[in-house]
Amino acid sequence: MKVKQVMYERPETINYHRLIGDVLDVYKRNQVNCAPVVNDDGNIVGILTVFRVLDAIKSGVSLNQKVADIMDTNLTSVYEDDFFEEVRKLPIERLLVMNENKKLVGVLTRLELINKVYNAFDATERELQVILQSIHNGIIAVDMEGRITHFNLAAQRMTGLSGKDAISKKLDVLFSGIDLGNMLETGVYKQRLGKSMVIIKGSSIKKEGKKLGTVFVIQDVSELEQISKELDSIKTQARELESIVESSSDGILVTDERGKILYENINFTSTLSSFDINYRRMDANNHISNTDKTLYELFLTAIKTKESLTKVHTHETGKELIIKITPIIEDKKVLRVIINLKDMTEINILRDEAIRNSQEIKALRALQFSNGDLIVQSPKMLKIINLAKKLAPVDSTVLITGESGVGKEVIAKEIHLNSNRKNEAFIQINCGAIPDSLLEAELFGYEKGAFTGADKEGKIGMLELANNGTLLLDEIGELPLNLQVKLLRAIQENEIYRLGGRKQIKLDVRIIAATNKDLDRMVKENKFREDLYYRLNVVPIYIPPLRERREDILPLAISFLNKINSKYNRKCKLCQEICFLFEQYSWPGNVRELKNIIERLIIMSEDEIISSSYLPESFGQRQNTSLETDSSNLDIMPLYIARENIEAILIKKAMEKYGSLRPASKALGISHSTLLRKARQQGIMVQN
Repeated sequence: MKVKQVMYERPETINYHRLIGDVLDVYKRNQVNCAPVVNDDGNIVGILTVFRVLDAIKSGVSLNQKVADIMDTNLTSVYEDDFFEEVRKLPIERLLVMNENKKLVGVLTRLELINKVYNAFDATERELQVILQSIHNGIIAVDMEGRITHFNLAAQRMTGLSGKDAISKKLDVLFSGIDLGNMLETGVYKQRLGKSMVIIKGSSIKKEGKKLGTVFVIQDVSELEQISKELDSIKTQARELESIVESSSDGILVTDERGKILYENINFTSTLSSFDINYRRMDANNHISNTDKTLYELFLTAIKTKESLTKVHTHETGKELIIKITPIIEDKKVLRVIINLKDMTEINILRDEAIRNSQEIKALRALQFSNGDLIVQSPKMLKIINLAKKLAPVDSTVLITGESGVGKEVIAKEIHLNSNRKNEAFIQINCGAIPDSLLEAELFGYEKGAFTGADKEGKIGMLELANNGTLLLDEIGELPLNLQVKLLRAIQENEIYRLGGRKQIKLDVRIIAATNKDLDRMVKENKFREDLYYRLNVVPIYIPPLRERREDILPLAISFLNKINSKYNRKCKLCQEICFLFEQYSWPGNVRELKNIIERLIIMSEDEIISSSYLPESFGQRQNTSLETDSSNLDIMPLYIARENIEAILIKKAMEKYGSLRPASKALGISHSTLLRKARQQGIMVQN
């Protein structure tokens, strides 16, 4: 504590010429018991206290005398920045306080000192109370008898006791489980207090070597114990993560932002070694710059761009290594860099196997929409199937249109098989395959003797044969005009007469018509009756050609392949080049053409894997031109399929040019064993 903290500041001075009676107002006005006396130059020449004035009046001095006659000139002064401990032994009746320029700034008297010190200690105690009450730890102070003299809010919270209930109570009565003597000897005492685990530390309060009491500090360590458990859990997770990384088949390396290697798993070194890439294991110079040049350059690029980078490294044996470098960014700064190495050798083998079986997979996926001859994969055909199933329960007449060979009769069967008539007959008649002279008899039947050459017993017609079931009138556009009238009446009246017959025959037949003709145009050209057209075209279904639903090509091809293999006891498979060519071909004959080509390939092929050399010559020439010179006509397809197709073309060209494996493999930049394996997968004949 400094003098300026307890002095009376800026006291009012009196001139030594003033009368004693005038000074009394100064004491009263400032509530002081002394005043410094100055001369005409403003210099301190004395001090006049109330007690000095009283003594002068007692001795008979008049109030009209000057201050200079009775002032005390025995002056003692100190500096405002002096420590009170240094001046407290001086006779503190009255001390003048100077600043560093020796100017009067205050007065120190015993009464003022008492007031100032009391106020200072009172303020200090209040500040101390605020501090102690705001401390997170519990503070309990006891006197020499063990009675509590201080009990802060934290202690109240931890113990569940109020300050009112604790103050003046003995500590060992409130906390019977605490050994105060042991606590003071060991310094620390740990126990459970309520729901919390606490540590209590006791310290003696001493003054000049004499013990006055004890203060106990209570610290709640529940959170610390929880943090400790979480830290142990994190350490366990870190060990588990390290084990996982070590067991990874990938090579993994971790560096800081400067390239210092922090961690590497065992597969990192072994992977690089298998690809003949230079790498020195971690040593005193464990820095990424000591590794392969390619790795270091990728590292620098990743640091600069702060983006992940991937590079494919191909070994002379044809093996592939994927190198991926990923910077870990936080607050736009690179903290760590992870280098991941993936040996693609086994993956490529599995991929090749998957590609070889891709046709079977597509066929299996399509089976979920199949029913007999119905193989569907494309969105367009799925919509048609859904429409057919929606129409099946009702008896509306359906007109199915589409190019020849798209599968119109298959859709008609699908409608029948999902209808209420599925257990009745499904009768199909091709209106274009029967001569006009016989078509009427085939449709309506005839009685015996109806015409020359007629069966003696007569014959039931297709309409009558389909009674209660479904009749498919295929190629309805070929139906002669004279029969169109009779067919219209039969559909409208639900009754017919056989040729030469007079007996009315009631019918309940669902009519489905199909044609590859433009009936609308035929109506305008008066080649097809308008009334019959509108009677048939109640619900139209258009089936797109195969070239517009290429997703169905391979599933259909595999389905036909399996059926024809079974028919001829073969185990043929299609090479990847054929699959690619199939998906690019325009298929003017649609599904029918596809089925016929599959049968031709199986019959002609001498190998288990059918190569493209067995395709019709015009088929191959047309597709090669498209494949090699007009990539703009290619359809979108998975990249791995495109890659296999391009590989097939290049392998085929290399073999044609070089004639044997070794020069061809050298030209292609792969080993002869890799070339042999890929050629066999593609069904390409090679020579060693």
